[in-house]
Amino acid sequence: MIKVLPVISRKLSHICSLKPFKETKWLMPNGNPIGVYVYNCIADQKVPVILNDPTIATWYSCGPTVYDSAHIGHACCYVKLDILQRIMKSFFNIKLVTAMGITDIDDKIIKKAKETNTDFRIVAKNFEHEFWLDLSSLNIEKPMIITRVSEYMPTIQSFVKNLIDSEMAYIASDGSVYFDTSKFPSYGKLQNMQDNGEPTSNEKRNKMDFALWKGFKPGEPFWETSWGKGRPGWHIECSAMVSKVFGSQIDFHAGGIDLQFPHHENEEAQSCAFHNTTQWANYWIHVGHLSLKDVKMSKSLQNTLSIPDFLKIYTSDIFRMACLMSNYRYPMEYTDEIMKTAESVLKKFKFFLNDVLLYVNKSDTGHGDYDKKLLNELQKVEINNLEALKNDFDTSSCINSLLNLVAVTNKIIKADTKDHYPVPVILIAQYITNILSNFGLKLQDNTENDLSNLLIDTLVDFRHIVRNNALQRKDKELLTACDMVRDKMKTMKVQINDSNKTASWVFTK
Repeated sequence: MIKVLPVISRKLSHICSLKPFKETKWLMPNGNPIGVYVYNCIADQKVPVILNDPTIATWYSCGPTVYDSAHIGHACCYVKLDILQRIMKSFFNIKLVTAMGITDIDDKIIKKAKETNTDFRIVAKNFEHEFWLDLSSLNIEKPMIITRVSEYMPTIQSFVKNLIDSEMAYIASDGSVYFDTSKFPSYGKLQNMQDNGEPTSNEKRNKMDFALWKGFKPGEPFWETSWGKGRPGWHIECSAMVSKVFGSQIDFHAGGIDLQFPHHENEEAQSCAFHNTTQWANYWIHVGHLSLKDVKMSKSLQNTLSIPDFLKIYTSDIFRMACLMSNYRYPMEYTDEIMKTAESVLKKFKFFLNDVLLYVNKSDTGHGDYDKKLLNELQKVEINNLEALKNDFDTSSCINSLLNLVAVTNKIIKADTKDHYPVPVILIAQYITNILSNFGLKLQDNTENDLSNLLIDTLVDFRHIVRNNALQRKDKELLTACDMVRDKMKTMKVQINDSNKTASWVFTK
């Protein structure tokens, strides 16, 4: 007798049905809540993350317009988005499908090409290559899917034609195509704006209408279409590329806060019109600016710092720690003081992890034992941290709770007693290592290698023996010599941490 196995089918469509959310313009997806709440600019409050499939989510990030080198203002945005994506994957077990758009044809690229007498495609390719190298140096995971405007031109043209045919867009006398905002009543739901007044161009019917396609101009690259020669407008590019990859609905759409209006507002409007739906992106993620004394860092203000130049001063881990200690949605100020604070916090974790290794391998103590208070403290921190991450990715609270856990554990491992609790101490160290690694911290520097570590270990141990003997004999001359060694090592990017029983060290930048 042949046994017939049941056929298990799975709904592959990632489209959620929608329903009103309280008194807001945001529509709540009808699917599977994952227990996470994220701020949504349309609702102007934190809303529940609901996915059609409880284990799968789609995520698109607006990438750069590749006409120049990236700076740490860009780095701040992409590091924070990388942290959020890592949290989704590592802490909430979401299979995140990530994509990023690269604008490789734009006014600024054309201008740069003319200034340097270079083909615009070469300009774009060179700066895109540099961009990926910068992201790699910051330990930012590369998106699974990369969409370049130049490679999606037929998709973009088809998208524009659909909006023309449905009369949501119109062709101007110069061959440009504009989206007719008067035919989309929900325009302005991401950010309120003043839409009264006369159009800013003779070609536009309404003040807020925006270009889907730019008519041909002599000396500029162009593509042939049924309505004439030209090239895409900025906003249409992301909508067309995302729709090609993810279809008529996307879970997360992310970028800097400066993209909320007009870029993301226009994306939502034209995408809803194209797909004939009321909501295209379910969750908009916007990252606050990096600023210098309350002034946004930007190329136009000529107040930027390139990523390679920044990494000559600080490590990628230090920058990521600074991002973790701030709220992703709010502006973050760049100062040496803030970077030094982040570096100090990173050192505390490194010193602690080194001290734990020394503690658990001590041979001058009694039998190992459990410390229930320490285990309870670990459990409390684990619960609180998970709740903090569920509450709009509150990484700052997580870092503070980890520092408190380090302080509590240090009291145990540095106590002058024969009591020995290796199990809870190593579990705490493992938890801290795991959570920081899941945030994207490498916790090591490229300059480290086995030989240098052994040599430094030997020097630090020798100095520690000499220093302890000098303390017992109150030998000021020897203590001064020990301080000189410590200070000399610090100038060589090695910081020594003295304690009663042992000494430890870490590399600094």
